[in-house]
Amino acid sequence: MFRNVVVGASDSEGSERAFRRALDVIRASGGTLHIVSALPHKQQPPPYLPSEFRYTDAGASGTDWLLHRLRHEAAGRDVEVETHAVLADPGTAIARVAAASHADLVIVGSGSAHGHRRLGEVPKAVMDTAPCAVLVV
Repeated sequence: MFRNVVVGASDSEGSERAFRRALDVIRASGGTLHIVSALPHKQQPPPYLPSEFRYTDAGASGTDWLLHRLRHEAAGRDVEVETHAVLADPGTAIARVAAASHADLVIVGSGSAHGHRRLGEVPKAVMDTAPCAVLVV
């Protein structure tokens, strides 16, 4: 059914909903969950910085911690998981990983404004560029 599912990750309520739904889908189908977090261009590592100090001079960035937490949670639920930190805007990052992983489904969170869901910029961009079905939750 769904062998490769891609989900966008950020510190937002919509992203958390998408991650929960992606866990449910991938546990039912037994495939691989690809968790994608976009890195703004300002987080690009300085050229002199060794690779073990990823993304910032201070060490691990918020992106690293987020991906680590989600990977740990997914692995704890017996889900095969791969994480991807991509230097691009969120819509491009998600679509890029979806294409590279031959995704069957991309799951993204809807935006929200004052408690009401709305179709935000990222879901729109993913729907326009992803090479597979997109579920907005």
